[in-house]
Amino acid sequence: MFNGVAQTFHRALMWAGGWWCHQLPLRSPHLWGVQLPLCWRCSGILLGAMLLLIWLLVRKRLPPLPLSLALSLLLPLDVLHAVITQGEGDNMRRLLTGTLWGIFGTNSALHLIKHAASRLSLARAPARP
Repeated sequence: MFNGVAQTFHRALMWAGGWWCHQLPLRSPHLWGVQLPLCWRCSGILLGAMLLLIWLLVRKRLPPLPLSLALSLLLPLDVLHAVITQGEGDNMRRLLTGTLWGIFGTNSALHLIKHAASRLSLARAPARP
């Protein structure tokens, strides 16, 4: 009974993860011989986003934007390296660059949203006489 429920749950997770992750077996973590629903890079992005959430709950402010822009560039450089070398790469590097992107790429996006929101509120403010 549990085995059938576990298989159904695993299939559901794989289906959900497949909406945004390629799920290639060689680039995905395995636990007890079972492939997890996100590849190493997507797992890192999810982990990084959770770490940023913890940062925000503790620090109550975003990390600095220049640092975030610099560190978030490591993921596109890793992808470029993979394209140039026809997919050769290291899963731990994918996890690391994904985690950095999850933290600092998400942080950069939040900075842009915050900036856009402040610009919109200034534009909507009534003119003072």
